[in-house]
Amino acid sequence: MMTAPVRAPTARAKTGIPVLDDRLQGGFPRPSTLLLFSDKPTEKRIFGENFAVQGVRAGERSMYVDFFRAPQLARGEMKRFGSVDPAKLVLVDATSSQLLLPSPERYHIDDISSLENIREAIIAATRAEKPTRIIVDSMEFLMDRFPKEDVLRLWRELIDAARAAGAVICFLFINWTLAEGDLVEIRGMSDFVVEFQSSLRGGIIRNSMRISQMAQEGIRTNWIPYTFKDLVGLTVYFPRILVTGPFNAGKSTVVKALSEKSVSIDRMGTTVAFDYGNVNITGIEAEIFGTPGQERFEFIFKIFAREVSGILLVIDATHPDELPRAKQMLDLVGPKIPFVVLANKSDLAGALSPSDISRRMDLPPDTPVMPTVATESRGVRDALLILAEMIIGVR
Repeated sequence: MMTAPVRAPTARAKTGIPVLDDRLQGGFPRPSTLLLFSDKPTEKRIFGENFAVQGVRAGERSMYVDFFRAPQLARGEMKRFGSVDPAKLVLVDATSSQLLLPSPERYHIDDISSLENIREAIIAATRAEKPTRIIVDSMEFLMDRFPKEDVLRLWRELIDAARAAGAVICFLFINWTLAEGDLVEIRGMSDFVVEFQSSLRGGIIRNSMRISQMAQEGIRTNWIPYTFKDLVGLTVYFPRILVTGPFNAGKSTVVKALSEKSVSIDRMGTTVAFDYGNVNITGIEAEIFGTPGQERFEFIFKIFAREVSGILLVIDATHPDELPRAKQMLDLVGPKIPFVVLANKSDLAGALSPSDISRRMDLPPDTPVMPTVATESRGVRDALLILAEMIIGVR
């Protein structure tokens, strides 16, 4: 059975998360070095696995060096991402020898007590397979067992080998013991640092990451919440996007236009509690909550405004008399929450232009005001994508 040839890699290595790839001008440049870093156990491995699988799906060859899992377990866990060509996902097995078992993989490290043997095995596999993406999982395994200076020397040699192959290399690393000066040196060896953190809120673990380019004036993002979805991989995840605005502006219609599934609690055709919808578009998942616009339901608005990620402020562009109420609702949330104004019903006669709305509401000059027709789903997704970029810090 013939296998498909490995495609020539593009100049950029996509992450598979469109909103990030757009900001990275198509992905991480080749060659480059990524440090996947945290000072506590987090879900860095999912990012590394996702990056490897995205390469295979793009027709490239990815190499995964695993010091912790038996290769059968590693390949089994990566099947969560869906079917991939196993020939293009090269594993360097550093675990079977620790278990005193024969390795089923072509490339394996037989003497885990020898840093030289580790170096030779990884570099030999890199030269033979010419992978375009390399993930080393992980460097704290080596830091725990060998002198720091020797591990740092190996670190640089692996970077050199990856650069010679034109690959993007990712090093997973949890810092248990190193001083700040050593961390500065490690960051200095990297082109990008992807930091990870986890927090527990309401009994739910929330994961987030932040990407920093080490070059002067390089890319910096905010903390980006993310989740994992079977057969898809990583997606940006916003647990609470608020859709709000004055009465009868079209908030419920916006929620329905954005959502795969939505529910609305209403009476006589008017929302009296909230709308809820789940969104999944272009690598972004979000939970959307729509609030009633009447002042007597302001207590509901305040409940849903807690820990909100961003706001879609819906106004009826044909009713300038409602703009003061819209501005009041923004003031209730506070000045630090990213928001986009949806000038809804913009197809109707007498609708104000975005510039008129911005002027009458005295909005900051960089505030996006998007003309929308929610009944036809026009403009609403673009508004959400702009809001997502603002939350992430890539706009």
